[in-house]
Amino acid sequence: MVEIFCLKMIPQRLGKNPEDYPDAKSQPHVQVALRMKSRGGTARSGDVIPYVFCLGDSGESSKSAQAERAKHPEEIRKAGSDLKIGKLSD
Repeated sequence: MVEIFCLKMIPQRLGKNPEDYPDAKSQPHVQVALRMKSRGGTARSGDVIPYVFCLGDSGESSKSAQAERAKHPEEIRKAGSDLKIGKLSD
């Protein structure tokens, strides 16, 4: 079973269409927007994209993987019973 711990929801506005970002791989909101579009959703310049940073069962939290760990709240809700949402303990 994979546990996902959500830290904080962040809303961020797209300054341009997600496909137009040259550094899309390093931008969490752009990665989320591109996944939304690949699943039939819409995301374009001016849209506010909500996302959360999640940790997988490996505990991965490096900055280099930050954009890859960004998930839209709907991705987490639809993930099914294999995923759990919670807070990290101090």
